[in-house]
Amino acid sequence: MIDAEKVVILEKALGMFKSKSKLEYLRQEIEENGIYRVAPDGNRLPAKQPNMSYTWQFYLRRCMFDPKFISTAAELLVENLPSTDIQIGACEDAGVPLGAAMAAVLGTPMISIKKSRKVYGLMNFTEGKATGKPILLVDDLAGSQSTLKVAAKTLEAFKLPVADQYATLINKTQGTHPESYMQQRQLISLFTCDDFAMSWSAYVEKYGRTPDFGKHY
Repeated sequence: MIDAEKVVILEKALGMFKSKSKLEYLRQEIEENGIYRVAPDGNRLPAKQPNMSYTWQFYLRRCMFDPKFISTAAELLVENLPSTDIQIGACEDAGVPLGAAMAAVLGTPMISIKKSRKVYGLMNFTEGKATGKPILLVDDLAGSQSTLKVAAKTLEAFKLPVADQYATLINKTQGTHPESYMQQRQLISLFTCDDFAMSWSAYVEKYGRTPDFGKHY
């Protein structure tokens, strides 16, 4: 084996190691700062649905508003895209920080898609300027995917091309929601719920200490 071939193999191995290290950094940040877990004697969190409540909930913007976190997440997601000949379409509100960071990595303009039409001015559904390239929808997580579905329908109504993939930090659909919500589009994500100790008891069992979410206002 010639030295040049060895260099290529070493560079690939180093790249994989760096990607795994970055992924673990993101995972740990979400584990410690992006999940609120209700203590065994605490009050459950009110849910969106009537008469329902949660024992845990993601608060990803606590992580995504950190420049190091969001740039690292964007870099890894872009690495997983099958094509970079796209435009980013961020779902408002939670998808905007991630979408903007991915657009910066790609060096391309971004648009954001509202959940409903603006009620004044141009009464527009989007912000930014469409380039005509397929629009890759981006959000913080995919659960019921209602925000993503509304965004796709909005773009399709204006005959704007929608990419065959969409991207989120976390795929929350496994075991909780059907995986065909987005008309068989491919979901590209970095994590699932299985990557985290979601409940208070699971966290204590895994780490031997109680969760410390910190103050919130």
